[in-house]
Amino acid sequence: MAKSGDLGNSFTASWALYVRIFSFHGHAIGVLTLINGLILVYSVTRLGYALFSSRTAALSTFLLTLTPLVSGMGITLWHDILMTAGIILITSFFINSHKSFGNIKALLMLELIPGGILISFRPNGLPTIILFAIFYGLFVFIKYQVQFINTFKSLVAVILLSTLVTIISSSVILGLSPINASFAKQWMQFDISCYANSPAGEGFVEKYIPDIGATDTWKSDEACDFISKAQISPQEAISAEKYISSAWLQILKSDPLFIVRTHLERHSYLIPLPIFGIPKAPFLHSTIEFRDQGIEWKFPTIANESRVFMRVWNAARGVTAWAGLWLLLMTLFSIFGAQKNLLPPILMGLALVVILFVVAPIPDGRYALFVLIAGQLVLVGNIVDFLKRFQQDVLW
Repeated sequence: MAKSGDLGNSFTASWALYVRIFSFHGHAIGVLTLINGLILVYSVTRLGYALFSSRTAALSTFLLTLTPLVSGMGITLWHDILMTAGIILITSFFINSHKSFGNIKALLMLELIPGGILISFRPNGLPTIILFAIFYGLFVFIKYQVQFINTFKSLVAVILLSTLVTIISSSVILGLSPINASFAKQWMQFDISCYANSPAGEGFVEKYIPDIGATDTWKSDEACDFISKAQISPQEAISAEKYISSAWLQILKSDPLFIVRTHLERHSYLIPLPIFGIPKAPFLHSTIEFRDQGIEWKFPTIANESRVFMRVWNAARGVTAWAGLWLLLMTLFSIFGAQKNLLPPILMGLALVVILFVVAPIPDGRYALFVLIAGQLVLVGNIVDFLKRFQQDVLW
């Protein structure tokens, strides 16, 4: 798309425009990996300095950015990376503004405005911020009524900014709908394919998605926990779009426990308790190039050796990619460590997890990258603080 200029809104129009412009029409793909990596590191650094003292933030963010969680993910050409950076920057803004740290106008330019633009790079970015605004707005209203007006203005501003970017990039520039209906309903389609594979789903497709395939072609056991292998053609999938929502709602009304159970199993990595065992969601992918697209490694030997580090981190994905565990850890640090600054990242993480639990079609650790980064940064920062106190006690 970057080379041809035939841009779509499959991964949001703003993302497609970003890739087209900053890769110089596909002729400098490496520039994108550089920009992505720098933006992610910048956002993580802002969050570290919002949460900890300067010395602790400097060391903890430095250590975390050395790991594949930031360095490895940062150079991948995924819209998830920049959306995550946007969420981190918005979270940092609300931590700093609540602390009255620095000039609010500077914080708007350094955190809120770039964050509002970047969250438009994934379809679930805006819904996540809206849900966070509800959670955080209610808390501030109940706890700190004096600060509510300023908080409310900031929340509305970032929502309007992201909405404006989405509408302009899609409707105005590309002439497309801001919402890609096919991608928006993919999770429903997977639920239907999973249901069709069950005994209760016999004849369901023929009844609720008439004349478009059959139960045998729609059913897929793989759709219950990962990518569907339903034997329907792309044309049938497009024709079925008008039936997907009503068919899914029929399953929800007749068998709500099926929907809940399916999403619990599919997204076990979002749940803090190992209900179905230790989750092993995909996480770091060290090969991203498509074949026969003119995209190849510039330094194959170096690239191949570097993948080993990422694979080691990915092998531990039962811990490093377990978003529910890291969200729980932040909550425990907030409660027992009296770290009030953790409220914005906890509520932001909760909003992200709730949205993903409902609408993510497949489980993937990169979808919840914000929670992984925030949680592991909090752990590293607290370890650094502990070692500093230990060193001072010993020297004393």
